[in-house]
Amino acid sequence: METKRRKFVQLSALIASSWAAVPAWAMLESAATGKPGEPGARGEPVPDAIYTLVDYCLGTRYEDLPAEVVAVTKTQILDTVAVALPALGADGIKQLYAWSSETGGKEESLILGTKVRMPAEKAARLNAAMAAALEFDDTYEPSLIHASCVTIPTALAVADFVGGVSGKDLIAAVATGTDAACRLSRAGSPGVSPFIVGWDPTPMYGFLAAALVAGRLMGLTREQMVAAVGLAYHQLSGNAQASIDGTHAKRLGAGFAAYGGVMSARLAKRGVFGSPHVLGGIKGLFKQYHGGKFAEEALLGGLGSRFAGLDIAPKPYPCCRGGHVAIDGVLDIVKVHRLKADDVEQVTIYSPPAEMMLLGAPLEKKQNPKSIVEAQFSNPWMVAVAIQDREVGLRHFSEAALQRADLRALARRIVTVEDKNLVRPDGGPGYVRLELKARDGKTHTRLVKFAKGDPKNPMTPEEYKKKVFECTDAAGMQRAQAERLMARILNLEAESNVSALNAAMAVA
Repeated sequence: METKRRKFVQLSALIASSWAAVPAWAMLESAATGKPGEPGARGEPVPDAIYTLVDYCLGTRYEDLPAEVVAVTKTQILDTVAVALPALGADGIKQLYAWSSETGGKEESLILGTKVRMPAEKAARLNAAMAAALEFDDTYEPSLIHASCVTIPTALAVADFVGGVSGKDLIAAVATGTDAACRLSRAGSPGVSPFIVGWDPTPMYGFLAAALVAGRLMGLTREQMVAAVGLAYHQLSGNAQASIDGTHAKRLGAGFAAYGGVMSARLAKRGVFGSPHVLGGIKGLFKQYHGGKFAEEALLGGLGSRFAGLDIAPKPYPCCRGGHVAIDGVLDIVKVHRLKADDVEQVTIYSPPAEMMLLGAPLEKKQNPKSIVEAQFSNPWMVAVAIQDREVGLRHFSEAALQRADLRALARRIVTVEDKNLVRPDGGPGYVRLELKARDGKTHTRLVKFAKGDPKNPMTPEEYKKKVFECTDAAGMQRAQAERLMARILNLEAESNVSALNAAMAVA
């Protein structure tokens, strides 16, 4: 089976039949429900399903990974690095950077794009926040988690701290940690948007995923790894209010998760332990945060043979993923019918409840964003930009863009309406229906189900390359350096020491 992602990384000759054999322990995953007395990965009773995830993250080698999982993991690492590089000066991030520098500490891990070193957990916090800040980070759509912006900065910071971590080791740690994060987020409150429940899954499950990634790269034992995840669970947070209000806190959640996961792994290695009943305990994750509602199949089904990373969607536009269907739809309308902004009388955006809450209401606020974060979570703003400039990029989420009279006037001609029929049946960002009323009296409509970047509507290699260079250009990186960096990450398995790759990311 060939995918466009594999074409992008020039691995089109690989087919599913060439996948490596599944580790023997993974064959037992169906029995590891986390209920006391049932067998885990090693055949003995386990008190909690977290042991099964720990065994999976510790025991899966690079050689166990399917070829297309390796390929897509490398592109996710490239994507995450690219979107982080231009974010150091963003509001919320620059203050975190200044405060982290002022408070000091041992110089262990590099801040992406710089030659500055900080303690590993501080570097992971800043790098993860950078990766999330510009709303350009990829999305696991079935549960709306942005796993990569936590797992990849954590892996890079810890690899720098530990030293001698190979590219293959990094790929395996990221692939399994990202898979675990997506499984955890999809298992909780099955069939219901996490934003409807009230959680932002990225900082929520990110704490656990960061502990798994950091623990593996630090060489923790099985019991130490369980202890680390237990400590991370004790810190877990992640309510969705910051996304609804459009505050800087939205940018920092991934960083908090990365910091907490790395710190937990370091403490566990020193003998500190947390609860081993992370998932199924009386006050465990699924009971405490989801009222006991979870999907066992989503958590453990196909563990070691099915990888959620293959279903992660990169973003072509630097704004909330839930609004991308509207952008795609209106771009299609205006290009097909050759409409200019002055030709548009009104656009009505019909969205399901979760997207309406996040991107469409209250309408007056969404039509008049006062901050960059508010604009990143405004369907009227995104659609206005798409109509006016025929593209949506980093430049449209800036203080200068917010002052543009043409965009502000057009945004006021865009209204939002809730439509429960547009909920996506398989989970993830909902569908959108657009009605564009032109001044000539004609009305143009579109129903968009899968945004560009979705596995059902993948980005082309050219679109992906354009995104990477948009980010490196915004960071001030010379094109030749950006091309070399891209080539190294896409050939990551050849790296003998990831620390050298981190150093090569410094913007010259």
